[in-house]
Order: sequence, then structure tokens, then C-alpha cells
Amino acid sequence: MTNISSKTPKSVPKKTSTFYERLSWICNTIFHQLVAVVGTFILWTLCYNFENKLSRWHMILTSTAYIPLMAEAIVLFASDNVWTQKIPRTTRYYIHGSFLFTSAVFATVGISFMISTKTSHFRSTHAWTGLVSWIFVLLSQFLGVASAKSQSLKFLLRPVWFKFIHNLFGMLGYLFGLTSLCYGLEKRTMVNSASYESRLATTVLISIIAAWSVIAALKSGYNQLKAIFS
Repeated sequence: MTNISSKTPKSVPKKTSTFYERLSWICNTIFHQLVAVVGTFILWTLCYNFENKLSRWHMILTSTAYIPLMAEAIVLFASDNVWTQKIPRTTRYYIHGSFLFTSAVFATVGISFMISTKTSHFRSTHAWTGLVSWIFVLLSQFLGVASAKSQSLKFLLRPVWFKFIHNLFGMLGYLFGLTSLCYGLEKRTMVNSASYESRLATTVLISIIAAWSVIAALKSGYNQLKAIFS
């Protein structure tokens, strides 16, 4: 009688994370913490002595549009983004689009509130950088829709072109918006409500947030450019 030995399945070796991957996850986690800190500080400062004026709603809506909404939307597809790694890519597209659409609505309503309260418009650095940002943000919205429908529009441009231009305009709108936000910290409402040191620290943190976000956007843009010229 022959003995039948049971075959034990071979164990699949687990993929070990590299030092670079672990460092990227740590930096990404710090990024999310900074977004939470900056967003909470600005909204808390604006809401602590709340006045139901259109100018105050302008500050609340436009600040929220860029931090946290647009900041989180830009890094959402990054491979090191810790909270979206287990989310299917299709679902990420919906989250990304929802964040960007909401931020565009907030920015549009916020800017229109400020326009309605002033007789002269877009004369300060804060104002014109905000306007430029708003234009790029709206253009990126249309290009985002075109990217989603790029297969149907490939008779106009290759699908990767739509994605690249959407990425570029979104990044420019985001950077101009954060620049406007930093100049907004020196407006009277924030100056009267927060110390110079806290406003300076917030500006530094916004710069770090912008730098990390742009790294993710540049990686995506570089891959798209390679696809364009390949």
C-alpha cells in the first residue's frame, strides 16, 4: 500500500516595503496632518468671532476650497497616499471629481461674495492671484470632464493630452490659490484675530503643503509627458 503524502501549498513570500516607500508614507501622513492643522486654524480663527457678513463667508469658503479640498484632491492618486491605497482607482476618480467640483463651487461663490461687497476689484496681490487661480480651476474642471470622456474625444486630441492639461491647469490653479491664501493671512480680519507668529507659521506650513502636493502632481505630469512623446 502506497502512502499518499499531502502536498502543502508553497507560501508566497510577502513583499517587503523599501525604505523609500516607508519614508514616503510617513511624509504623506505628515502632509495630511498639516492640512488638518492649517485648515482647522484658519476656520477656527474666522469662526471664533464670527460676523455674518459676505466678506467673512468669502474667507471661509475660499479657504476651505484650497485647504483641505483641493489639497486632498491633488494627492489622491499618488501611490504613497496612505488613505486611498486600498480604494479602487475608479472610486478614486469619483472622489477626486467630487472634491474638485466642491472646491470650484466654494471658490466661485466665495469670490462672488467679495465682488458684491466692493466697488473696486482685483487691485491687490491677494485679489489678482485669487482671480488667476479661479480661472485655472474652472478650466481644469472642464478638462477633467474631457479627460473622463477622452476616448470619445480622441478625434480632437490623444486622451493623455486631456489628462496632462487637466493636471497642469489644476496645479497652477492650486498654487495661485495657495499664494492668494497666504496674502489673505495679512488682511485685517486675520491680523486682528491672530498673532504675527501664528500667521507666519501658517504661511510656512502652507508652503510645505504646496511643495508636497506639487511633487505628486509633477510625478503624474512626467509620466503623462513620457506617454505623449513615446
